[in-house]
Amino acid sequence: MAQNETKKTKKSHGFTAVALVFAAISLAIVVLINLMVSRLNITWDMTSSGMYKLTDSTRDYLDSLDKEVNFYFLFDMDVLSTDTDSMPLYNAMKEYSKYDCINFQAFDPDDDPDKIKEFKDMGLSVKQGDVVIECDGRVKRLAANSMFQTHIDENKSTGTMYFTGENIITGAINAVVTGREIKMYFLTGHGEKQLDTDYTKLKRDLAARNYIAETLDLTSSNSVPDDAAIVVLAAPKNDISDSELKALNDYLDKGGNICFWMSPNEAELDYVNIEKLLKDYNIGMDYDIVEETDPELANVNYPTSFICAIVVADESTDIDITSELRQVESQGATPIMTDTRSFVQIYGEGNNSTHVFAGGLLETIDRIGDGSSSAIGKPVGGAKPRETLGNSVLELAMYSTDTDRADSKVMVIGTAEFIDDENYDQAYSIVPVNLQLSVFSWMYDSELALDFGIGGKERTFDEMSIESASKATLTNIIFIAVPVVVGLIGGAVWLKRRYTE
Repeated sequence: MAQNETKKTKKSHGFTAVALVFAAISLAIVVLINLMVSRLNITWDMTSSGMYKLTDSTRDYLDSLDKEVNFYFLFDMDVLSTDTDSMPLYNAMKEYSKYDCINFQAFDPDDDPDKIKEFKDMGLSVKQGDVVIECDGRVKRLAANSMFQTHIDENKSTGTMYFTGENIITGAINAVVTGREIKMYFLTGHGEKQLDTDYTKLKRDLAARNYIAETLDLTSSNSVPDDAAIVVLAAPKNDISDSELKALNDYLDKGGNICFWMSPNEAELDYVNIEKLLKDYNIGMDYDIVEETDPELANVNYPTSFICAIVVADESTDIDITSELRQVESQGATPIMTDTRSFVQIYGEGNNSTHVFAGGLLETIDRIGDGSSSAIGKPVGGAKPRETLGNSVLELAMYSTDTDRADSKVMVIGTAEFIDDENYDQAYSIVPVNLQLSVFSWMYDSELALDFGIGGKERTFDEMSIESASKATLTNIIFIAVPVVVGLIGGAVWLKRRYTE
């Protein structure tokens, strides 16, 4: 009996020793693997979208680069590493920094004011989280909010987050390396306001949005350059010529985009050719200056500076230029227009209604809701007498697009002063300035121009969808109760074997 007890004890001790040895070996293996992974900085991306690693497109492109690219990330990487939602961005930054062609620098902009001043001297207005890419003196700024996009479902009830940062970052690297630019041309030769003297602040902000603004004299050139993303005509004192009209129409036929900032002009002339071009886009131009007669909407001593209304986007089309503008208004900005002419939408011109889509952006206020307004359009300039406009809402800014002309786009606004250096930073210009920037994006989105063909990576998480209470109960039994019962039975069997003689 004593001998059997001794054998059982030895056998039990033997099993215990083996278990301890295997436990020690397993622990050693786990520790060793963790040490190797931490030393080698290995990351396994097990997401279906490859959210935590760069795509082959980016890796192959960076491997082929023979130029050094300065890459500035205006955020503290240690802080970013603690934000679970930002892990795709954090890992992308780590991946970019590994390449020899990338001179990667990450810093909090508050800690390096000298570098921020250097960016400002380059014409860039930057903030925390932005990315700045530079090569051979060419610079691109990527806004922090462009790294992720949320796609809302059709019911507008849920949204899916996508990491889009890799696409525009790699696209920006390619743009500064190759010298690919997004050009915006300001026409000269008609007594316009000048880009380099009247719009220096706008030019600076355009650069921050990756638009390069230059001047263009069509009187000495018979065509608009092929690289023109947008053409601007700012307060011309004279009409464009027949040859310029042809050049602009040729440009529009190829999908061009033109902004007309048509300040009131006291000269006794009509803009015959400009009106011809606008008429093709169902827009008519008035020769007036708008005054607001309601003292609650304008100062009686300055009736040509007045509160106006932002036009709600037409739901029958997919064109929405003003939604973000209405958000600016909801945050306290008041829509104000000063010294502006008015426009009118033209209906029933040939078959334009089937392919030309025009609409308002800013208009005088209709307080009653019947299409009437207390504002009037007093005649100013023009080659012939005109009557005062009144009793109806006056359009102050409009847009139009022609699907038969390669989706070319036109925008008109009744003043060019709202966005010049004198008025650009003023509170009363917040709405019209933001409107113009939205129009630029509608015409030619500078971020889309940096597209490198890399799709957004959906931020997904493993999950289980349980459709009913009964299925939830069954799931709890399978994943919780069964393992517990098995564990208890196993424990009971072990105890019985351990203490049974």
